[in-house]
Amino acid sequence: MTNSVHGPRRNRDEEILAAAIQVFSQKGYAAASLQDVADAVGLLKGSLYHYISSKESLLYRIFQESHVEGAALMAAVDEMGLAPDAKLREFARRLTLFYEQNRERASLYFGEWRHLTGEDLQTVMKQRREFELYVRTIVSEAHERGLTDPDLDVKLATRYILTGINGVILWYHPDGALPAEDIAERIAELACSSVLRRKRPNLRNAASG
Repeated sequence: MTNSVHGPRRNRDEEILAAAIQVFSQKGYAAASLQDVADAVGLLKGSLYHYISSKESLLYRIFQESHVEGAALMAAVDEMGLAPDAKLREFARRLTLFYEQNRERASLYFGEWRHLTGEDLQTVMKQRREFELYVRTIVSEAHERGLTDPDLDVKLATRYILTGINGVILWYHPDGALPAEDIAERIAELACSSVLRRKRPNLRNAASG
């Protein structure tokens, strides 16, 4: 009985969120309407209010879904117990893959957050700062271990890395020449090489070998 009551509603929630992502991405949040979302799902506009309270609340829910997945990504990388240079590489690789697999949602997150107001806006801004701080902490740990140039500006380097990875959503296409996994590996390499010192070969060991 529980499944028959909650299952369909949960599935309809997912349909509405998916439709909103598509509609907001194609038309832009400001130009899109709840009627557009309702049409995409096959509901009367009034029926949407059984699931959402407003157009803004729908945008906020999309952002929160992205936040939850982003937090899970960070937790998964943390659990690997990697050194900061390897951690930066793995994080960059996974984040690039996430953007490749969720281009429309990521595009909304970066382009439409200014339409939020009040507590919704404050919450999303706080989450964005926490996300940047996570990356800055990795770069800072690498810096403290001497894995970067001594004069590295950690804050600037962090924003440079994130800007490069975030830009994937602007040009990536699944039908491109390179598979998503290859692109993710290369982006991770570029992210690391922009801040980490290149490891020099151990000439003594090479000579003795």
